[in-house]
Amino acid sequence: MRDEREKTEDACDPPAKEAAAAFLKERICSITAFGNGHINETFVVKTEKDRFICQRIRSKMDITRLEHNYLLYSGAFDRAGLRYPVWMQTERKEYFYPDAGGAHWRMYPLIEGEEKEAPLTEEALRSCGQGLAKMHRVLQTLKGKPLAVYPMLHDLKYYHDEYLRGIGNALSAEAREPALEAWIEKKAGGLLKLETDRSAVIHGDPKLANILFCGDTVRAFLDLDTVMQGSIEEDAVDCIRSCCVRDGKPDRDAIRIFMDAYRNEAPELLKDTDGERLMLLLRRIYFELGLRYYTDAVAEEKHFKEKYPGYLKEKAEKYLAASAAEIRI
Repeated sequence: MRDEREKTEDACDPPAKEAAAAFLKERICSITAFGNGHINETFVVKTEKDRFICQRIRSKMDITRLEHNYLLYSGAFDRAGLRYPVWMQTERKEYFYPDAGGAHWRMYPLIEGEEKEAPLTEEALRSCGQGLAKMHRVLQTLKGKPLAVYPMLHDLKYYHDEYLRGIGNALSAEAREPALEAWIEKKAGGLLKLETDRSAVIHGDPKLANILFCGDTVRAFLDLDTVMQGSIEEDAVDCIRSCCVRDGKPDRDAIRIFMDAYRNEAPELLKDTDGERLMLLLRRIYFELGLRYYTDAVAEEKHFKEKYPGYLKEKAEKYLAASAAEIRI
């Protein structure tokens, strides 16, 4: 059965075929576009026996930092018995293959599993909370400090400054929403003052799309390129904002199930984070996402893909509205 993330058409991408051949000795049967990621271009490569993921790394990503972090977290995950994407090496014993156009590629065996959408069952919510707590605990055992590939991640001041530059260099006056911008400035001040401890090691992007399940049990967390030093509180809230949702809004009961499972697994983590603080952090992460999408909607240079006309602005309005919602935990 075809994986839900796998698109139906075979990919006609010569560099992908070239890269896959650098990692594999087996005959390649097909290469197919895969997933809906915002950053890297991803393909599934099929041989007669196995399936693999082959990714073209975004040019702005520092592959030396990616490899440094991989060697750290892969060792910790191996010691703890956690499943993760295990990078393959070329015949030259290198993790990245540079193609003729200067792009870098990596490859790893596809982890079988399924993606889910919210709302999740209670069992799946408990597994998410427990799985995130396990991963957070293991990440604190890294034998070295990770080097941030995206050092600005969850830095609201950085994204607010980018927003101000973005609207100053907007593609057109018609692309902007003055009322929305006035509301953004009204809310930004208080959220910018909210401080967090950023001395821990975190996943960086533990959203539902980066979690694989087997039934209602978490099988693996994917997309570990964002592993960095940061706030465990913010990482947990980032997971909550995509896992604990019903009808597009934060689900209080789901959040409680998730947090109870997290605290049962790792009582030493988040012990001082009460419901009110979770609410504030949740509002801020929605605000951050809304700000990023709105900046992309009006500025020339974009981070996210415009999947259809108006997509970026639609996402911005959704997240900014969520940041203003009354959330009681």
